[in-house]
Amino acid sequence: TIRTMLALTVSRNCFVHQYDVQNAFLHGPLHETIFMAQPPGFSHPQHPSFVCKLNKAIYGLQQSPHAWHASLRSRLVDLGFTISTADSSLFIYQSTHVTTFVLVYVDDLLITGSSL
Repeated sequence: TIRTMLALTVSRNCFVHQYDVQNAFLHGPLHETIFMAQPPGFSHPQHPSFVCKLNKAIYGLQQSPHAWHASLRSRLVDLGFTISTADSSLFIYQSTHVTTFVLVYVDDLLITGSSL
């Protein structure tokens, strides 16, 4: 997909940008209740068996990559992008005069189009 996208970019003389989303896995909301043990150094001396309820995804959590991608996918679809049937990590926006492609790989985005 990336090679095809870059070939289209060159052949159509389009703009291209690359973005790395900082702390991407921390942006995804959790849709289930998850508890974790208190981190070392943060345990309450009177209640060492207390646990923490997670409100958002954190690094190392199995659900974090999915939560991030679902959040990004939802936002792009809300902005009018469609998901490619050939590759679910490729998002396409088309209007009368503008075509924009967003290719997602983990927390990296490659964006190309006739107008950015």
